[in-house]
Amino acid sequence: MTPIDILAVLTGADEQGVMNAANVLSRRRKAHIAALHLAHLPEAAGGELYVAGNLWAKLIDDFREASAAELSSIKASAARLDAGAEVRQAEVVLGTVESTVAQHAMHADLTLMQRPDSPLAHAAFEGALFSSGRPVLLVPPNWAADTLGKRIMVAWKSKREAARALADAAVFLQDAEHVVVVTVDAKPNGDGAAPGRDICRHLARRGVEVELRNADGLGRSPEDALLEEARHIGADLIVMGGYGQSRLREFVFGGVTRALTRTSPVPLLLSH
Repeated sequence: MTPIDILAVLTGADEQGVMNAANVLSRRRKAHIAALHLAHLPEAAGGELYVAGNLWAKLIDDFREASAAELSSIKASAARLDAGAEVRQAEVVLGTVESTVAQHAMHADLTLMQRPDSPLAHAAFEGALFSSGRPVLLVPPNWAADTLGKRIMVAWKSKREAARALADAAVFLQDAEHVVVVTVDAKPNGDGAAPGRDICRHLARRGVEVELRNADGLGRSPEDALLEEARHIGADLIVMGGYGQSRLREFVFGGVTRALTRTSPVPLLLSH
């Protein structure tokens, strides 16, 4: 089994789901873990360009004290991992988060994060997904399972992003006990004569034991249909392409990626 490099991005010291996932992956895949703590520098409220010198110095002192405490806690969590972890810290403001995370992420095989729930975390997620050229693995808050990638659901649509996600997930797919390719309301004229059949044949030729399920949405949203299939399958990992539409359109009108990154109880492996 080929070892992999994993970048675990942390925006706080209490993201134990990320550390648990890092531990599961390090045991299963002999992974090297680098934990990156993003320390969010104070920013002037309301875009004000001037803050009184004494007040600003106090803000920076308080920030440094708090970030040092968070870093100490993260180092303690990293030391408890079976294989340990390298720990880094980067001081960022919102305008530098994406580029900072991307620079670290492009030197790893995979970026591991908690499902984003703050502006800082969303910026980190977008930097990793859109600017690093690497896949992102999102875990729910407080994720505490002991398997990751044994039973995989592939959310398939004949799009570039989905094909990229499959390629990036190869190390997981080939080691899985069960892989199910799921389409939702797929139409033959848009997804081939038999939706999902061709990609299943491709995976089978690569030695993956794969099953195909063409799900009827039954009036549900695609994300609800996918999560129900994941529950039925007992999936411990969902593989999917990230943001098939333009990012602006996803932001305004929603979308499957946007919905699942906010609500999925199952870890998501995403590529763009």
